[in-house]
Amino acid sequence: MAMKKENLLKFLPNEYIKSISDINYDNLKNQGYDTIFFDLDNTIADYETHHPTEEMINLIENIKTVGFKIYIITNNTKKRIDKFQKAFNIDCFKSLRKPFTRRLRNKIIENNIDTTKVIWIGDQVVTDVKCAHKFNIYCVLIDPLKPSTEKWYTKINRFFERRYMKKIKREYQKEYDQLGLDKRYASN
Repeated sequence: MAMKKENLLKFLPNEYIKSISDINYDNLKNQGYDTIFFDLDNTIADYETHHPTEEMINLIENIKTVGFKIYIITNNTKKRIDKFQKAFNIDCFKSLRKPFTRRLRNKIIENNIDTTKVIWIGDQVVTDVKCAHKFNIYCVLIDPLKPSTEKWYTKINRFFERRYMKKIKREYQKEYDQLGLDKRYASN
């Protein structure tokens, strides 16, 4: 069954930037955003990194000094997340089952988060971008840190991501080009 053209838009990020360290957080703050939802796996840390590095801790601290409230939002479990949560001294929403929304919706309500002021930063179109769009959250897609470390289920997501991006490139060439997605999907 073919996907409707307009449904492809739920896989299109608002912005594409190579890495979290390339993002202009001051600019985002000046635009009125005050909260960041960071994906963890292959966004902040690759799958082989089990403890936050000094570089990661410094980046998160610098973003906090800009004035952002930061949350890690992840499908991963307590065992992996706790070390990052403690080192970064931020809240984490774990075992979310993105792109499904029920668990995250509950966390947003519990924490009284205004989603119009949230930036979502992640590396996956199928989970991060799609889920961000369900909440009408501004979404920044970044390159995965180390794709070779991804789990089998993420590799399945990447397969579908490449298919969606080929269709988006064909149907929404202007938007695709404006975002610079050819830098990420050059081999597609």
